[in-house]
Amino acid sequence: MFNINSLNEDEKFALLFGILAGDGCLSLVKGRLKFISIVGGLDDLPFFEEIVSPLLKYFRGKATNIKFRKDCNAIEFNFSDVNLFNLFVLRDFPVGKKGLKLVIPKFFYEKDLLKHVIAGFFATDGSLVLTKNPNKYYPRIEGNGIFKGLILQISNHLNEVGLSGKFYRAKRINDLRDFKVLQDQYRFQFNGKKNSIAFREKIGFVNLKHEEKFLNFLRYSEEYDLNIKGISNSKHHLIRNKVRL
Repeated sequence: MFNINSLNEDEKFALLFGILAGDGCLSLVKGRLKFISIVGGLDDLPFFEEIVSPLLKYFRGKATNIKFRKDCNAIEFNFSDVNLFNLFVLRDFPVGKKGLKLVIPKFFYEKDLLKHVIAGFFATDGSLVLTKNPNKYYPRIEGNGIFKGLILQISNHLNEVGLSGKFYRAKRINDLRDFKVLQDQYRFQFNGKKNSIAFREKIGFVNLKHEEKFLNFLRYSEEYDLNIKGISNSKHHLIRNKVRL
């Protein structure tokens, strides 16, 4: 299990910066009240309790309550903290809509903190996807967003540290009230078992749900490979129902 106590202060802040970049924001309410929000799904509760909450306590000096939003089956941290807000702004985190303004600032490159920013972003806005091809499941590391600069930075860094994947540009339609807005979306994607193992070694799965999914895949992959030994390719489809993911 990931342990934030092993991180120094700069590494903790880089991780929190990545978390906020993935599923958080800075907001000015009434032009003067400085709010920080981090949102997740119900399956992120262990991650919120064991990672995000201790990070916030470290920087705020006090506990921050997790709020449960029954209206949309979500959980969130939503609080006002002038000092932490200003610290994010000092490190060039955009206030309000992140959009194309969101990038990983030069500071994190200079301090060799990029892996921690990426780990935080992936923990909140990344996915470990398992797809069947054609009979066996294979993993895929991916992340999506409208912030082209950030997605491209992550893709470039992962390729630089030994993974092999691509950066994509796509289109999506956002429904806003009674009209539709066509907006660009960007993705980094790294396919296969080798890339997933490398991601865990070079970056790390900070969110417990990703770590558990990855370990379950390794168990499945080993069992599947063991079961197809000595069996012709034409009969591998018989194994897919025997070995459960």
